[in-house]
Amino acid sequence: MTKIELFEVGPRDGFQMVDEYIPLETKVRVVEGLLDAGLRHIQVTSFVSPRAIPQMRDAAELVSRVIGRYPDADLFALVPNLRGAQGAWDSGLTSVSYVVSLGESHNKANIRRTHEESFAGLLAILEAHPEMDVCLDLSTTFGCPFEGMKTEDDVVPFLKPYVDSGIETVNLCDTIGIANPAQVRRIIEAVWAEY
Repeated sequence: MTKIELFEVGPRDGFQMVDEYIPLETKVRVVEGLLDAGLRHIQVTSFVSPRAIPQMRDAAELVSRVIGRYPDADLFALVPNLRGAQGAWDSGLTSVSYVVSLGESHNKANIRRTHEESFAGLLAILEAHPEMDVCLDLSTTFGCPFEGMKTEDDVVPFLKPYVDSGIETVNLCDTIGIANPAQVRRIIEAVWAEY
């Protein structure tokens, strides 16, 4: 029997684009509702600059409200840099997703970093927090709004330095929703074969 594990990212991805501030109490109720429904892997927030994403300004408070009540849950946050990882760690999280875009144009627009700067940022996190579980969220894996469709020839070599640095979990993200089943199959098979 094949086991499928669901990872819910709604409290981060679903909320971050909402212009009107969602009250902390509402966020807590949503996360608790997801946990009570049986989900065990939840990306609860993002530790980013409140100037960049004001909706996430209560990240530490949200984590502190739910982390102790659900000890068997895998709660984690998205982080773009060492400062974000430190904030997540200080709030009690031991797992984070570190985001980098396969499309360098998207990486520069979204994270304001080159690929080299993003990789250096990951190394800084791994050095500062070797005990932290870091998943690489590879944004625009299947296609970039600036650079077009991506293939396994783009993905596999890009991942090599990340895997060599110790990353064991990679989330292949269809950031702009343009992947097709054949492309997904080819890229996943190529990543599995190489790593």
